[in-house]
Amino acid sequence: MNPERIGRAEVERGRLARITIILAVVLTLLALAWALYVTLIVIITGQRDDAQPADAVVVLGAGEVWGWPEAELRARCDHALSLYEAGVAPLVVVAGGDPDGTVNTEADAGVRYLEYLGMPPEALLAADRGDNTYESLLEVEARTRGKEVKSVVLVSDRYHMFRSLEMARDLGLTAYGSPTTTGPIENEPVLLLDMTLREVVAYSAYALGVRNPTLAFGVA
Repeated sequence: MNPERIGRAEVERGRLARITIILAVVLTLLALAWALYVTLIVIITGQRDDAQPADAVVVLGAGEVWGWPEAELRARCDHALSLYEAGVAPLVVVAGGDPDGTVNTEADAGVRYLEYLGMPPEALLAADRGDNTYESLLEVEARTRGKEVKSVVLVSDRYHMFRSLEMARDLGLTAYGSPTTTGPIENEPVLLLDMTLREVVAYSAYALGVRNPTLAFGVA
């Protein structure tokens, strides 16, 4: 074989290898920069309470057991009740379907709990379809379409606020965030960090057009 041709081929392979390494490094740095940016936005958004007069308070669902809300959902409902009593909105919508495949929905559990706390039934609405945040907000928009609900105050945990607000606004709602700070996760810093990082993945997936992150990433 021609030594000169072999030498050129080796030079070309070396050049392609260097380009590949540089591209890999650049892409890795870009991914890290994006992850850091989204992490900061998730944290900053979760620290703000922008509650203000609106048409409805929307409680985003969490777990339920036998038709009764678990601690995370109870904390969200408690916060929504305080907003209702403060006159923020005349209507509280509890969202959440049946992601666990039981006979009860998160929305119905939340409404039942709020009625137990003394809220009048006419001030409550269950948006009981949707097994993830996007589907739940779609159901909220559909259920409130004829009720002149244009602005909402979203209630969820701090780590969940940024993605929820982005989704609500993409669905045409004027949305403000009012996170609860009394949920059980607030006393679990490791779990809170884990959920925050999951939100980075979930929001990144949403930004890329994934509307059901549950199947792909295990987040709702």
